[in-house]
Amino acid sequence: MPTRASAAFRTPNPSSWRIYVYSNRVSPCDYLFFIPERKIGEIIFFTILDPSYLLATIWVLSPFTFISERRTLLCPCCRHSKCDSRYPFLLHTHWTMDSKAIPLRHYSSAKFLFDRESPFAPLPPKEDAPTSQISFPARFSPSTSPIRTQHRYCLTNGNVDGKGKGNDQPWLTLLVRSRSPKSKFLPLFIGKDTISGVVELDLAKPETVRKVEVTLKGETTHFTQESQTFLEMSSLLMQRSSGKLSGKHSYRFSFVLPDDVRVNESKWVMVYPPPPKFHEKGVLFIDYKIVVTVRHGLFSVDNSLMTNIAYMPETMAERPSTLRERAYLEGGPVATPTLDPGGWKLLPWMKAAGTLAPNAIVTAQLCIANPLSFALGTPIPLFLELLNDGTAHVDPESIDVRLVRTLTTRGITGGVHRLDVARAAFWPAPGTSPRRVKLWGEVIAGRSLTPSFVFSKCAVQYTIELYPRHSAAQTQPEPMLEEEVLLTLRNAQGVVPRPQVPPGVTPAQIER
Repeated sequence: MPTRASAAFRTPNPSSWRIYVYSNRVSPCDYLFFIPERKIGEIIFFTILDPSYLLATIWVLSPFTFISERRTLLCPCCRHSKCDSRYPFLLHTHWTMDSKAIPLRHYSSAKFLFDRESPFAPLPPKEDAPTSQISFPARFSPSTSPIRTQHRYCLTNGNVDGKGKGNDQPWLTLLVRSRSPKSKFLPLFIGKDTISGVVELDLAKPETVRKVEVTLKGETTHFTQESQTFLEMSSLLMQRSSGKLSGKHSYRFSFVLPDDVRVNESKWVMVYPPPPKFHEKGVLFIDYKIVVTVRHGLFSVDNSLMTNIAYMPETMAERPSTLRERAYLEGGPVATPTLDPGGWKLLPWMKAAGTLAPNAIVTAQLCIANPLSFALGTPIPLFLELLNDGTAHVDPESIDVRLVRTLTTRGITGGVHRLDVARAAFWPAPGTSPRRVKLWGEVIAGRSLTPSFVFSKCAVQYTIELYPRHSAAQTQPEPMLEEEVLLTLRNAQGVVPRPQVPPGVTPAQIER
């Protein structure tokens, strides 16, 4: 029988993670390829040097695949082709135990294989599917908005739909304060915000009220499947065993979401950070809600008042290179990959015959600003260099680079759902020539997107992809180049990225 396991993830710091894994046994089995080097009682210690908490929170499985030596598990050249499918997780990175670990590659360079019998791991295959999203209101920056807006929900004797539109006086009221810019929007909370409010009772005549409690719930719903509760926190506001209640009464409550939630996944107990609110019509729903329950006598019907809330984890992009940060601060141009080699991720050179320019063989290299993490609503700088025989004309508007969102789900309706969310704009860079074409590029990570996240049986990831030339009548081809990027809620402290695209240059519209 496989071992049941759980993990407690400590507060992240910039350089290391320490994960405590509790197990009732550790013994060789089908999936146990490396025996742990150190075990104290029932606690096994190992350290992962990786700044990405999305990776750390999903690397727990049973039986345990502990890596006790420095080893590359996924060849960076062949990607998936040379990998053994028996491994539940194969990371292109290095792992160590109880020894000084070497630095790891950034989150965006990690690739996964997916075993249906193991805990969830995201895959980047390509399928197209219609999708929808939950977004912030326009001109709204959630990372800086204070808890200032009050939301009011009520029940009346004549109207019990929770909206309080009846003429009767409300007898049960829920008041919640949040970051939302307007009370008509859902209450919005970010990171470690305190979710607080007031429950008010206004009973015109004596009534039997045995208990008043408020519950904060988090649920995931996969299409055609029942909801799964991953978070449930309750607060008992009032309880009495006898007598009746009348008049006005007020009860305060507050919740703070935990750092981690535990989810039962078949043979495993997995630990994840709380996911963001997310809606994908016909595929996946992740919802949070506050429920007030008033329990009456034994033979009376209880009353409930509920509102959904929006929650977003407070994730932060890594600080850009010194030269790029200085360019943002001074309002100057971003340094090229030649001048700022540490500030760019250089993808492999590739040859393309007639794909980037008609009737010509072009060698191309796409560069993406490094580190590969960017806040919503900010530009992602790009640099494209093309080498040709001098006879080809490259139109910047014909370059097709896209930001693609991939929603991966696992279960009865599991699959991969891809959506092109933005297209890059390109313009000539200094030093360009007929034989060596250099282009600046930029793609905007829209504020309405959901930040990258990994949760139980689902994940949202983003990639920058370069496509060959093709007409609208042709089927969309496979990308020639792709690289994963991490989208976060906030920029690094003090960093304000500035768009570099010149006036008059606009990207082509994404076709739906």
